[in-house]
Amino acid sequence: MQSKNKRKRIDYSAKVGEVVVDVEAFVKNKSSENAKKISTTAEHIEIDIYFDKHYFDRQQHGDQEGKRDGIDSDTVKALLVEAGKHLFYYSIKNKTFSFVNFDVVPRPERIVLTKEVEGELPLNIVVEYHYLGLNKFEVTLKTAMKISGFKLSDGQYQLILHPDETSTLMRLEKTKLLLVSECTR
Repeated sequence: MQSKNKRKRIDYSAKVGEVVVDVEAFVKNKSSENAKKISTTAEHIEIDIYFDKHYFDRQQHGDQEGKRDGIDSDTVKALLVEAGKHLFYYSIKNKTFSFVNFDVVPRPERIVLTKEVEGELPLNIVVEYHYLGLNKFEVTLKTAMKISGFKLSDGQYQLILHPDETSTLMRLEKTKLLLVSECTR
């Protein structure tokens, strides 16, 4: 018997032309093996930023230790803005974490925002967030200082922003600083 030559096959490894992505295709997402993306929306969140008189006094006149360096308005405002997305991330990820005050109370929730910068003392600012309406908040900067080992109150949260754009959420519980969560991007 005579053997037949094999039929020539199409070589798919060397595709020619433009690859077309079907935007109408069903794809895998976090909730389903078969889902079709319909749209993307972006929410606008408005945050009014206030600086308390105590902060201005410390910035201009200092305290018993002298004038406080490294707490100028632009630097602390930049820290406030940078911390915003991390705070919202942690409030969504951790059911027990809330940084926004909804009512005026005698002792409102205040959070310490700490920015680590290599070769410098960390910048610590104490802030208080309040809800004003859907997508509308206000934040008031109470005080700021560059110091290692900033003292927290019992039950207070500290958000530490690292130089590599990651962050750590800590909480002081009965004199122990506990890790709540981390954001690695």
